[in-house]
Amino acid sequence: MQVPAYSCGVPTTDAPPTAVATGVFSVPADIVWRYRLNFANLPEYNPDVSGVERIRDGEGGGVTSVYGPGARYTFTLADPRRPGQAQPVELWIVEAVEPWLVTARMKGVSEAYEEFVVRARDDGGCEATLTLWVTLPAGLDADVRAAAAAGSLEQIRKEIRLMKDVLEASAPACPPH
Repeated sequence: MQVPAYSCGVPTTDAPPTAVATGVFSVPADIVWRYRLNFANLPEYNPDVSGVERIRDGEGGGVTSVYGPGARYTFTLADPRRPGQAQPVELWIVEAVEPWLVTARMKGVSEAYEEFVVRARDDGGCEATLTLWVTLPAGLDADVRAAAAAGSLEQIRKEIRLMKDVLEASAPACPPH
């Protein structure tokens, strides 16, 4: 599966994503967007990630000057299917459009591209969708590809669920009416 080329976060090919996960949050879209934009937060909602370090600041103005396009991170990613096994990963922000889009590329054992899209809801909360494209080495059989896709889906579903838990637990309580 090839990572499609992108322009402004929109695929320029018809390659299907490897995995898509969506969550409905009770917190506002801008809070969810800012939280995802800062990948130093990653270990808070992905227990397989450790040692996150921002090795380069982003370029631009406002909140994206540090965390936006061009920001690069390194971290270690554990393999939950193989206890004790981990791999170094480098992640860099490709695009950040406040308050709705964060795109990033990653390189470790394989390469990946992700889009994180946040849509405000009328109730003051939001819906966030994480879409992932993974490039697997050529020559893998269909069973291995299917297992990789299933693992990717499980991973991003967990990220969305745990991100929701973290953000909603830290949200101030609504005052009584």
